[in-house]
Formats: sequence, structure tokens, C-alpha cells
Amino acid sequence: MEKLSPQQIDTLYRHLVWNGTDEALFEELLDHLACEVEHYMWIGLPFEKALEKVQLEANAKAVKQLRKTYQIELTMSEKQLQQADLDDIVFQFRNKAYGAYDLRQEYRNSLLTALLMTVGMVLMMMSLLTSFNTGKWSYLSVWGMVWTTGLISFSYAVGTCIRQSIQQRYRIVR
Repeated sequence: MEKLSPQQIDTLYRHLVWNGTDEALFEELLDHLACEVEHYMWIGLPFEKALEKVQLEANAKAVKQLRKTYQIELTMSEKQLQQADLDDIVFQFRNKAYGAYDLRQEYRNSLLTALLMTVGMVLMMMSLLTSFNTGKWSYLSVWGMVWTTGLISFSYAVGTCIRQSIQQRYRIVR
């Protein structure tokens, strides 16, 4: 029997990712899917037709059977549950690759960055309006220090946004 090429295995991999396969079942399903496609290729079907035939046969009943078979490996142990946060529990049997899990993981950081940016802009606007109203400006005055605090807060938040954006691009490219 002829083995699948890396490009064909990559096609199967993308198919499983696109269908939202659980990470816990991923390796087993990829192996199972590859075996089924190889079987149909051995009979004489080309790869595309073999994959199409396997996709028609792979239904919820087959996945349910695999989940039932591997349920012990899929569930979290008592120790894992104690250490897990809410996101890990919510996404236990769901696809983490499409982005919602990462968004939930980064939510607190994004909220803090937005809050710092807003507070910085408000402080800068208050000191700017006050200095225009009074007609004088000094960095050593109270409003000058408020301006400096707002500028530092805003700059830190913008720097954090840029750093997170670069890190996310690096994660996606890898």
C-alpha cells in the first residue's frame, strides 16, 4: 500500500482543522483519516476521490464513537481541573485554533491597555484645556505633571499595542 505524501497529509490536516476537530482527538483522527484514504487509494481511486469518499462516510456517528472510545483520555483529571482556569474548561472539547481561545486569553491585557490609553488621553486633554484656559503652561505646575502622567500612560499603552501586534504576527507566521 502506498503511503500518503506530506502534501496529502497536510490536506487532511487542514480538513480536520477546518472542521473544528478537538485537539485531544486530533492525532487519532488524522491517523484514522489517513488510513481510510490510503485504503481507497490502494483500491485505485485518486487522492481527491478517496478523500471525498472518506468525507462522505465520516459523520457525527463515527466521531461520537471515537469520543466514547477515548473519553477517559479526553476528560481532565481532578488535579488538572483544580489548576485549570475557566477558559481551559470552556474550550476543553472545542477547537482552540480558530482564535476565540486566544482572544479570551488576551482579554485582560487588551482591557488594561485600552483603559490606560483612555485615562492617558483624558489626562492630556484636561491639562491641555486648562492650560489654554489659564493662558500659561509649565511642566512644573500641577497640570504639567498631569500632562506628563497622561503622556506616559498613553505612550505605554500604544507601545503595548504595538508589541502585542508584533507578537501575534510572529505567532501566525510561525
